[in-house]
Amino acid sequence: MEEESFPEQFKKLEDRIEQLVQTCRGLQQAKSELEAKIHDLEGALKAKMATEQQYKEEKSMIRLKIDDLVSRLDQVIGSK
Repeated sequence: MEEESFPEQFKKLEDRIEQLVQTCRGLQQAKSELEAKIHDLEGALKAKMATEQQYKEEKSMIRLKIDDLVSRLDQVIGSK
């Protein structure tokens, strides 16, 4: 088995380092894309939570109005 010369070993090391650098760049790009997606999803979640809170408040208000109307009907019916 022949030993590789120093220039050949150095070239292999350079190639491996270049592959590592490319892999790191790809991972950094993927990370940036995922962080952007997380930001978008968090924004959408906040909007949905705000909408849900508004819906709950409207539902509560409607329930109070219905209860008030039923109470008024009971008073009218009970007074006759």
